[in-house]
Amino acid sequence: MDCFDSCVKCLVLFLVLTNIESSLSQNCQSKQTCGQCIQELGCFWCGQPVNGSYCLSTVQDSLCRSREKENPRSSFQILKNGELSESQQIRPQRARLSLRKNEKYEIKLQYQQSVNYPIDLYYVMDLSFSMLSSKERVGTLGQTIANEMRKKSNNFKIGFGSFVDKLSLPYVNTNPSALKNPCSNNYQCESPYSFKNHLPMTDDPRQFSDVVTKTRISGNMDTPESGFDALMQAMVCDNIGWRLEARHLLIMSTDAVSHIAGDGKLGGIIEPNDAQCHLERDAKDNTDTYTKDLVYDYPSVSHINYIARKNNINIIFAIITKNATILENHYRGISAAIDGSKLAILTENSNNIVNMVSRIYDEIQSAVKITSNANKDVSVRFSSSCPGFINGSESGYCNVTLGHTIDFTVTIEPLECNPYDNNKRIIEIKPEGLKDSLTIELEVFCDCDCAKSKELSATTCSSQGDFECGICICHDGWFGENCKCGRMADGSEDVASCIKPDGTNKICSGQGKCICGNCKCKSRQNENEHIYGKYCDCDDFSCPLKCSGKGKCDCGKCICEKGWTGLGCDCSTETSQCIEPGTKEICSGHGDCVCGQCQCREGTERRSGAFCEDCTSCSAQRCDEFRPCIEHLILDEKNNTFNNNFNISEKCGNLDIQLVDALEETLPEGAKRCRNLVDGDCTINFMYSYDDQTIMLTAEKKKSCPEPPNILGLIIGIVGSIILAGIVSLIIWKLVTTIHDKNEYAKFEKERENMKWSRHENPLYKPGTSTFTNPQYGRNSQRQSVKYTKEGDQLKMDKEPKETETDDHMDSK
Repeated sequence: MDCFDSCVKCLVLFLVLTNIESSLSQNCQSKQTCGQCIQELGCFWCGQPVNGSYCLSTVQDSLCRSREKENPRSSFQILKNGELSESQQIRPQRARLSLRKNEKYEIKLQYQQSVNYPIDLYYVMDLSFSMLSSKERVGTLGQTIANEMRKKSNNFKIGFGSFVDKLSLPYVNTNPSALKNPCSNNYQCESPYSFKNHLPMTDDPRQFSDVVTKTRISGNMDTPESGFDALMQAMVCDNIGWRLEARHLLIMSTDAVSHIAGDGKLGGIIEPNDAQCHLERDAKDNTDTYTKDLVYDYPSVSHINYIARKNNINIIFAIITKNATILENHYRGISAAIDGSKLAILTENSNNIVNMVSRIYDEIQSAVKITSNANKDVSVRFSSSCPGFINGSESGYCNVTLGHTIDFTVTIEPLECNPYDNNKRIIEIKPEGLKDSLTIELEVFCDCDCAKSKELSATTCSSQGDFECGICICHDGWFGENCKCGRMADGSEDVASCIKPDGTNKICSGQGKCICGNCKCKSRQNENEHIYGKYCDCDDFSCPLKCSGKGKCDCGKCICEKGWTGLGCDCSTETSQCIEPGTKEICSGHGDCVCGQCQCREGTERRSGAFCEDCTSCSAQRCDEFRPCIEHLILDEKNNTFNNNFNISEKCGNLDIQLVDALEETLPEGAKRCRNLVDGDCTINFMYSYDDQTIMLTAEKKKSCPEPPNILGLIIGIVGSIILAGIVSLIIWKLVTTIHDKNEYAKFEKERENMKWSRHENPLYKPGTSTFTNPQYGRNSQRQSVKYTKEGDQLKMDKEPKETETDDHMDSK
């Protein structure tokens, strides 16, 4: 039996391999040139045809002589591999890689967080009048901020800039008197401006405090500010003093939303922001002032993101507001679109600025996010054994500790050939926010070496084509094996060479004509659809749903774009849709991300939900995780006040919390209900759901607490219950006994009626006298004679009585 099973397995394996080989050979044979051939992984070019084909599958390698082959091999070379140190956090630093299209290669990468890495912090503040108290408070905290940051690195520098808005209507009041003093109530303010660099990077915190304190407040007319103008100039200008080897923190502090790209049109400014430095020195106040604010529009969010990534800058949006809902949502959305940025809530006078800066720096330093600048032509994915890392992702976070080395595996796969850059690319792999990187010089094999020595207008090709890699590449208007056939040719000789050797015996696969021994494929009505191949056996339109618009159809097979896979390129390889908001694990660590959806794995825990986050055999789901956030927001019934000592934005992350009087009885689709005990017997009731990578929490405003027990009522109730139970027991006992007696009496009466009694002498009784009767006394004796008479066959008895004598006497006594 075991032998039979082994034979079956071998047969199945043989059939599968044969099918793969056949499919691969067919794909290779459809390639007409050497360049097309080597772009198909698993194919190679042979200078001499084998069974009429130049492009062969790698399983046919032995059929071609080595000197005739064009089969480029991958190669990897490390060019720079310096040791990890305080100034070098990635190893290796530079490498060269050569690959074929769709070929994958893994590179090992090491990262080590430096213990004393330099820190540059630039504080840019909104100086509209509403920020007066915050400015004054920040001015007194310069030394405190420096002391706190020097606990993390003794190489710390700080700078200061400010912004108001563009000097044009409707942003500011352009009345001359208003431009001179934009503030009311006789408060002397600074004239409005778009951005000023008051203090480049310095290691003297007292100078920072002095400059902030001396800088005067200003004012504008509309609500939004020119914060994005300030961010752009602060990131691109050397005047700021950013150091190359340092971690860059750029804090933008404001209490209003920011103008974005397109808002400049309101002031007649239509030129897009050029991301160049336009600061000029103002000798009057010894500052650098942005002078092109009326020439260039505000930058867009994506533009800010691009420059921040390019210059390794972590942006921190520090917003000051009493009502955080609108402003926080505005900057939360912006922060989500800018890589490496953070959002923080400051108190009205920025008292918590020191703790905020320290906490956010710790968050940035305690995790590393590995990214790359690869475009859609190249797939770059990362894997690591560190906890929480999402293996196979295009970027990923990894928790780190100072001085600890983390190993990453980088998988590179070219997806397309790009002739515009000679199929050479520079890929930079780096930690987000740092200059250290691994630079890879990537070359993709898209052209054959033999093509470099091609013979132009070769006689072998009838002077109507170029001889390249063993075949003729015919000029326009000519075709055939030796370019002998022109557009007007209509011959049909050598039909056998137009029949694909697959047993179908169809000329040009039924999709063309055989002319001069070569297939001339039919044209399609749709100019974007083509039939091609040596035997017209390929097309670019018969793929499933035309590759869903996410790939290119080649010979009936989809070549998917980066980020997509599947027969019809309808399956996303992106795993972000499988990550529950507020977490970093794919499918909560209990499933696999397939086509952008979680497929929960079978196991002891029965998992379900969009992220395999629900566990029917687990107790608390995510209720315990969200409980602290709800506890500090719900109304305290004892004093009817909210707990304001808890910073919900800092502690609860990406949560959208709404308080209601009572939860709905029927849960919305996908929502989960939680009921958590607090303060002994009290409970808090809330539900959570997910909306576009945001966690939605809906909680009841009040805790649900039971009323204290009524002791007197409880005692009376217990005593009354006992008495009542006794009375009821007696009644039940009486009813039971009465019914029982009644039944017994009825049974007795019935038995008595059914009894029949007769009189008899007692057999033991003996009377005093006995009387005996003579049977012959006073009795007549009778005799009988019997006579038989025969009637037919039967005898008949005749009885005739005969009197006898009677005894007259009888004995007595």
